[in-house]
Amino acid sequence: MNRKEDRPSKIAYERHLNQLGIPEEEKKSNGGKIPDYVKYGTWLRVNRAEFFENTYQEWKAKMRAQEAASR
Repeated sequence: MNRKEDRPSKIAYERHLNQLGIPEEEKKSNGGKIPDYVKYGTWLRVNRAEFFENTYQEWKAKMRAQEAASR
């Protein structure tokens, strides 16, 4: 994880969530709150900033632990 793009940054986390996509139960078409056409990570960052920050901190700790274990 020496490259800037590979660091556990907020941008990297947002991109990770965007790639995962919206959970089915959260999609508006399935009775959830999130429009089906948005990017999940971006939507969370903008509309649920506190949740995004909390889950980012958990993800970052996990990524750093994995990096330390692989050394």
